[in-house]
Amino acid sequence: MDFVTVKGDEFTYRGKSITFRGLGIGSWLNMEHFMVGMPGTDHQIRDAFSETFGAQKSQRFFDDFVESFADEDDFKFLKSLGINFIRVPFNYRLFVDDESATANSADLAQFKTGLKEQGFRYFDRLFALCRKYEIFCMPDLHAAPGGQNPDWHSDNMTGVPQFWHFDVFQEQMVALWREIASRYADEPYLMGYDLLNEPYLMPSKPGALQNFYDRVTKAIREVDTNHVILLEGDFFAMDISAIDHIDDPNTAITFHYYPTVWHPQMAAKDYPRDQWKRDCEDGFDTMIAKMRAFGRPLLCGEAGYEISGDEIGHVMNMTEDTVEIFEKNHVSWTLWSYKDAQFMGMVFPKSETDWMQFVDEIHHSWNHHREMDEGKDLVATMAHMFPGDADEQTKYELQFRQRSLMFVLQKEQILKPQLQRWGWDRVEKLPASFRFSRCAVHQEYADVISKFAHGN
Repeated sequence: MDFVTVKGDEFTYRGKSITFRGLGIGSWLNMEHFMVGMPGTDHQIRDAFSETFGAQKSQRFFDDFVESFADEDDFKFLKSLGINFIRVPFNYRLFVDDESATANSADLAQFKTGLKEQGFRYFDRLFALCRKYEIFCMPDLHAAPGGQNPDWHSDNMTGVPQFWHFDVFQEQMVALWREIASRYADEPYLMGYDLLNEPYLMPSKPGALQNFYDRVTKAIREVDTNHVILLEGDFFAMDISAIDHIDDPNTAITFHYYPTVWHPQMAAKDYPRDQWKRDCEDGFDTMIAKMRAFGRPLLCGEAGYEISGDEIGHVMNMTEDTVEIFEKNHVSWTLWSYKDAQFMGMVFPKSETDWMQFVDEIHHSWNHHREMDEGKDLVATMAHMFPGDADEQTKYELQFRQRSLMFVLQKEQILKPQLQRWGWDRVEKLPASFRFSRCAVHQEYADVISKFAHGN
């Protein structure tokens, strides 16, 4: 059986170099608030449903969501674009029951008996579709217990990345990756394992990331020597300095590149395109210079720009220029993302669908950017209550903790009342809005993807 492997600084398949060109599937197996249009973390969103409608109906809702979000029609469309790769974020909670003593056991045998089969059912379905349409897949651990970074997308409900403070959390994920690898060691269209999405070691934990990667690599290689292992750096997958060695020969590096997040002025429509591309490339070259030193293949796991409220032509200019930089540097890539609730996805539910009507009502009280601004403002207000000046790093870290408090109020005062107003008869129909047949496509986005995917 053939598998993707690492050879020097290239990915290879069936003896030939291969460049991966594709998309991150989106907020499918890990709910991200801005991508689904509902406030809170994955766990808090799910809790809002179960507290409103009961556990059984809530489980049915999210199973329907998974079934609707990506199915045969989606994979047919993905295949038509010419892509050869998708990145699939997942939440550990799909596999591990936090309230199960066995799932939290340090003993591997007991841990396995406490695992939930829900996540494996989802993975079985995913890999069956990948095999049928011959699209490689890379699952990434997007949310680890305690949160590997302080933000909402790691399902962090405290704003502190406690994953790095409790070894039991790390041991759980070592055991989980070992179990995943043991079940899918012979999966042909599994490209590899993205061990941890966007780590952020706050406060500083020297050696913690390297130690975790070494432990997981050892555990995976006990059961699977076929598939590639992919490592992300610190500071939301942009700083490789926390990794000082890569011993496993079948390991590559993956990173994220969001220039307009760190330099918002670059998103302006009047930013000269030639200057934009030079600045984007300079930032890119600086970021990957240390990664190149490892002599391993590079894959950009996430890159993309907000479409909501912007001109699609402007956004696609930035997207096309970014992909050209990747191609010029022989870097594989997946853009973020394939599908969401009209924020930055290529595919999205039409405005008249139930989901988007629900989201429009939510947006009267909440949206992602408003939340971020409010968090920063509240931290600034608190900082002025004490003598002296709080430094910018402290304020940056505190705004995550402030927003975690806001998540609780958003759930109780926005999301749950909205669910109650709509009632179960209307809410249970929401997931169908993500069916491909009920979605629209940013054709300009599809054209950019196809241009590069078919060009190889």
